[in-house]
Amino acid sequence: MDRFEDAVLRIKEATDLVALVESYLPLKPRGRNLIALCPFHAESTPSFHVSREKQFYKCFGCGKAGDVFTWLMERDGLTFREAMELLAERAGVALDGVFAGRDPERSKAAQDAHGALAAVAGFFAQALLGSDGALAREYLDRRGLGEAIGPWRIGYHPVGGALQRFAAAQRLPRDVLEAAGLLRGDREPFRGRVMFPIEDERGRVVGFGGRIVPGGPGSEPDGDYTPPKYLNSPESPLFHKRRVLFGLSRAKQSGQRRLLVMEGYTDVIACHLAGFPGAVASLGTAFTADHARTVERYASDGVVLMFDGDRAGVQAAERAVRELVGSRLAVRIAMVGEAGDGSAKDPADLLTARPGEDPEWVAERRVRFADLVDSAEPMLTVWFRLLRRRLDLTQAVHIETAARECAGVLQRIEEPLRQSACLQEMARHLLLPVATLERLLAQAPKPARPADEHGARPKANVGPVPQRGAAGLAERSEFELLACVLAKPTLVERWEHGIEPPLGNQAVVTLLAMVRDGVALGRTSSAELMRYLFARAAEAPELRELLGSADERASGLTDAEAVCDGLLAGRRRLALEPKKRGLQHQLQQALAAGDRDRAAAVQAELLALLRADLPRPAAAPGAPSAPRAAGPQGSAPP
Repeated sequence: MDRFEDAVLRIKEATDLVALVESYLPLKPRGRNLIALCPFHAESTPSFHVSREKQFYKCFGCGKAGDVFTWLMERDGLTFREAMELLAERAGVALDGVFAGRDPERSKAAQDAHGALAAVAGFFAQALLGSDGALAREYLDRRGLGEAIGPWRIGYHPVGGALQRFAAAQRLPRDVLEAAGLLRGDREPFRGRVMFPIEDERGRVVGFGGRIVPGGPGSEPDGDYTPPKYLNSPESPLFHKRRVLFGLSRAKQSGQRRLLVMEGYTDVIACHLAGFPGAVASLGTAFTADHARTVERYASDGVVLMFDGDRAGVQAAERAVRELVGSRLAVRIAMVGEAGDGSAKDPADLLTARPGEDPEWVAERRVRFADLVDSAEPMLTVWFRLLRRRLDLTQAVHIETAARECAGVLQRIEEPLRQSACLQEMARHLLLPVATLERLLAQAPKPARPADEHGARPKANVGPVPQRGAAGLAERSEFELLACVLAKPTLVERWEHGIEPPLGNQAVVTLLAMVRDGVALGRTSSAELMRYLFARAAEAPELRELLGSADERASGLTDAEAVCDGLLAGRRRLALEPKKRGLQHQLQQALAAGDRDRAAAVQAELLALLRADLPRPAAAPGAPSAPRAAGPQGSAPP
């Protein structure tokens, strides 16, 4: 076993999958396993199973299957190496030299990408402290954010091609800077802006946000073009807007169990400076269901969505309700414009202490902000208050419009109990009978099942589905052989010289080779072997899916050895079928031609083949052996 594989297995043995999964979602016991609603697709009946004994999970709805490594890969979008590094850190397993020589180009590229963006963040930070950043520093001081410059690595993007010169001098990979939106040919789109490094959940720089400096270079309209106040890095292999939240790594470290979701970087920074370290912000998009899944394990006390009181904030609040109504998170909403301070447009306005301000006045505003957070209302309550601003619910036509909007929102809720509770609350707000809203819900078109990040739709049923005919039988027998070996791993030792006829399913061949390795290492129990196999197959989704299905079949085998013997005999008989049909055809031709010698020779060959194919029952102890069948010249029919 090489050093890499040894590290993988040591990490897996030191990590409990059940504890890891339970840090994201609640599990309930069912028989020998634990179950939950699948986190990878929408469902109303739990089909996600976790085996404590074998340390793997499988969803029988969408087919996802894996272990501790693949859980982090599928759930948090990590690479295998990232998942391995994270689990090794938690388990105290050293990885020195483990990745040496293993996909060095890919590993080096990932390190270079994060390292390059961190280097650029350092360059911007230094520029802010220099003469080029004087105007930007004055702006930050006016906003009351001066003390955040160092801790938050706030920087400034100088003009005049300074970034390109720095990147060339440091030999930074240009493709990484282009992917982050920092370079566009010879252009530097963020030039002249205050720069906020965007970190992922682990604190690594994955992108940047830039804010115009009032009166600075590029801040004024140029003809018909008005530069955007804020600019974010585009989507890239490192930066996924629907998952990354600004400030999450810091909120996580603070240990806060209630997260405050803002709309901008300065809001988040102002909250942290003012003693609200649970603040995070979405970036260029609303707070999505993907964001909610990302923070589920941190926000056990739920999230409070903070929206500005202007028109855009109201629209964002309504979108958030539609997006999150089916989330497992407890979601509340606070509208900052309703805080009672007409001059406060966002959290930063309430919380920051600007130069020369009375400290008591600042403290009073912060107390008012805390009250605003604590008095945040359930999202449906806020949604109906905003709905009444748009629609006069004293008029029948508007009642109908509102009811249909409610039905559309209810369609997004997969969990039946939650849907029923929300339906009754909506009917109460609309002063309608529950049955009326139920009829509208039944008439509403069913929403499409959500796609994953690659655009794929979950499959309704997963598992090997054999084709018809001999090819399907052969394929099914290979799957059954794998299940037999998973049920009784030592069976694989019988096949030291391979299986005849050779297996056609390459995935089964690969897994059986892994089984041989596992048994040779002493993984001779089913549970030990499954833990080993899932660790080996962590980077191969098709192998994980096949393993999960084969293990389900293995659990139903009462005598794996007998089933295995029957399968091998059946495969041999199936392989002989083409030869038998050929001999029968030759016999018919010889008889039709009157060639008795040729017919006798073919008949003898066919009889020998049939005798070899016949299963022989075991003789009872002391019983005489069964008489041998007639020889080639006998009269037994073909």
